[in-house]
Amino acid sequence: NIMANKWFTKSLALGLAGLALSGCGAKQESSNGGSSESKKEFTLYSNKSEIQEALTAYAKEWGEKNGVTVNIKTCSGSCKISDQLKTEFTAGTAPDVFVIEGQAGYDMWKDSIQPLKGDWIDKTEFEFKQGNDVYGFPVSVEGYGLAYNKDILTKAGIDPSTLTSFEAVQKAMDTLESKKSELGLSTVVATATKEGETWIMGIHDFGAYLSSGLPNGDRSVTEQVLKGEMDKTRLDNYANWVELLFNHTEKKLLTVGTQEDMDSAFASGKAAFLHQGNWKDPNLKQLNANFEMGFIPYQTLGKDKNADGLFIGAPSYYVVNKDTKALEYINKFFNDLADTKEGQDYIVNKANMISPFSNTTEKPSAPLSRFLAEWISAKKPVYSFDNPYFMPDNFLMNKLGPIYGQYAQGQIDKAKFEELITNQIKEVPSLLKK
Repeated sequence: NIMANKWFTKSLALGLAGLALSGCGAKQESSNGGSSESKKEFTLYSNKSEIQEALTAYAKEWGEKNGVTVNIKTCSGSCKISDQLKTEFTAGTAPDVFVIEGQAGYDMWKDSIQPLKGDWIDKTEFEFKQGNDVYGFPVSVEGYGLAYNKDILTKAGIDPSTLTSFEAVQKAMDTLESKKSELGLSTVVATATKEGETWIMGIHDFGAYLSSGLPNGDRSVTEQVLKGEMDKTRLDNYANWVELLFNHTEKKLLTVGTQEDMDSAFASGKAAFLHQGNWKDPNLKQLNANFEMGFIPYQTLGKDKNADGLFIGAPSYYVVNKDTKALEYINKFFNDLADTKEGQDYIVNKANMISPFSNTTEKPSAPLSRFLAEWISAKKPVYSFDNPYFMPDNFLMNKLGPIYGQYAQGQIDKAKFEELITNQIKEVPSLLKK
C-alpha cells in the first residue's frame, strides 16, 4: 500500500472537491479540554495505516523521554477521517494534531487550525503554506521524473547526468532505439495510455505542463489553466515531449498495456525508462529489479530551455488544532522529528518514508526513494507536485487522459492532440463552478 496508487489513483479519482482522507471512527479521549495552562498530553490522528506501528512506537519512546503522553489514533479502512473528525469536533473531543491532504483539506479545516512556527520550517521546502503562514508539517515526500536503468544507459554510452535538455534526451532515446536488440530491449520507454491507466499521462505528465521550469509553489500556469486558457508555445513544446515518449514506447504496451506490464518491462531490463514515481519501489523489489536506477527531469520546455527539476511534494501534512493546550510539546515533537537522530531514523528506516528535511542524513534503502532523498539533500531544483490537484474532479484522468490514448493509437495527430487539450481546458472554469 506504501505509495502505489493511494496518492495518485485514489485521491486523483476523488479529485479536489471530494478529497476525503480515508479513515475509521475510533473513540478517543479529549486531550485539550479543561484548564488553559499547557498540558503534557496530546493526540495525533494519522491516516497512514502502513506507518501506524512505527509511529506509535516512536511516539511512545519520544513521550517517555519528554514526559509527555502522546496518543496515536490511526484511521484506515473505508470510513472517512473527515467525517470522523467532524464528529470529534462536534463532541468536543477533537484531536490536537490531525492530517490534511493539501489545499482541499486546508479549505475544509481552516477555521479549526493554527499557523505553525519552528526550526523545522527552515529545513524543508515542503511545508504547507497559505500566503506567508505555515499551516502544515509535511509527513513525508513522494516524487517522480522519468526513471532510468543506469546499467542499460551505461552500456549504450549514455551518462544520465547529461540528460538535461530536450535534444539530449531525444538523442539518447534514438541511440537506445538503434541498439535495442544488442541491449535486449523490447521498448525504450515504458508508459501506458489505456482506460484504467489514464492517470499516468493525464495527471503525471500533464503535471509537467503545469509545473515544469517554475519555482516550487508557483501556480502561475495552473491559474491560467483554471481560467480556461492555454499558453500556445508552452503547449507546442509539451506536445513534442509527449510525441517523443510515444515514438519510443512499443505500440502494444503504449496502447493496451497496464502499469504492471510497464513495471515488469523495466524490472526485467527490457525497458530503459519507466514513466512512474518512487511509489513503484515495492513493486520493483518484488520483481527483483536489482540495478542502479534514478530519475531524469521531464524535458517539456522545448529546445531553448532546459528543465532541471523533479516533481517532488508532500501528499499529506500534520496540522494543529487552534484550541490545543499542548502547543509547546507539539512544536517540540515536530522539531525533534526533523532534527534528532531518532526522529530521522523513524521517518526513513522505521516508517520507510522519504524525509522532507534537507538536514536528514539517513537515506532510504529503496533505490528510487533513495535517489529522491539525495536530490532533496543536495537542494536540487524541485517542481510543484500538487498543481494537478487544483483541477476539477476527475478532469485530468477522464477528460484529458483519453486524448493521450487517441494520440497513442494514431487516431489523431499532434496538432489535433493540442486542439483537443485546448478545447477541454476551455471547459475548466464552468466545471469548477459546479
